[in-house]
Amino acid sequence: MDYIAHYEKSPRMWSQGLHAHDDYEIYLHLSGGRFYCIDDTVFKLTPNQLLIIPPLHMHGLVCDHDLVNYERCFLYLSPGMLRKCGFGKIDLIEIIDNAYKNNMLVGTLSEENARLFQKYLKEIEKDSCADSPANQLDIYSKILKILYIMEFSLELSHHETSVGVPDTPMHDVLHYINEHYTENLTISSIGQLFHLSDSFLSHKFKEYTNKGIYEYILYKRILKAKELMYSDISLTEIAFTCGFGDYSNFLRAFKKITGTSPKEYRRS
Repeated sequence: MDYIAHYEKSPRMWSQGLHAHDDYEIYLHLSGGRFYCIDDTVFKLTPNQLLIIPPLHMHGLVCDHDLVNYERCFLYLSPGMLRKCGFGKIDLIEIIDNAYKNNMLVGTLSEENARLFQKYLKEIEKDSCADSPANQLDIYSKILKILYIMEFSLELSHHETSVGVPDTPMHDVLHYINEHYTENLTISSIGQLFHLSDSFLSHKFKEYTNKGIYEYILYKRILKAKELMYSDISLTEIAFTCGFGDYSNFLRAFKKITGTSPKEYRRS
């Protein structure tokens, strides 16, 4: 599907932690949750904060997983949908990708723009099953309005760094893994580097990201493999580039994470 819109308000829920997907995400934080991570940059959340997340990048709430009064809304847009919305005149993908390179993916909406964002998104979600031409045109017009709010927010955003975040070695551990995930990492080797016991490291990393260390490394390797699928590199070479010892291990891991084979994913 070219787009998915969703609004959610829950008195209590369990966060899925760090994850990634194949679409662009425009995420409006309203309440609940304190810290949000994109790759290894952590942002302290405030009401009406807008985050733009490119495809295949790990992101999600960190530190807080048992959430109280969590309220958010988000819009997933496929790369193809973003190209359509640019009408051949505006390269929205380039705008978002450049914002990512400059750590400018976060902005705070005015009360009025936050209200409009929620209004348009709820209407898109409500009408997404209606397939008449009039309804689809109406949905497209609301997506364009949300993209206008997003672009206005990006123009006002500034260079973001990890500020106001909890004092924990897990942030440095996460950064290290993101830089070295294709290597032969073990819990012991990471623990020795950061002077942490295996059990403490495993427990705290899971608490921070809601993923085990080996699970996270595997996820990162598969995301890199997906990225390389758009090149002419052979699947066997992709397997070795991403840290898998052989193609059979890569095939097994890829199917476990994505539910499909590398060949099927590349053809889709």
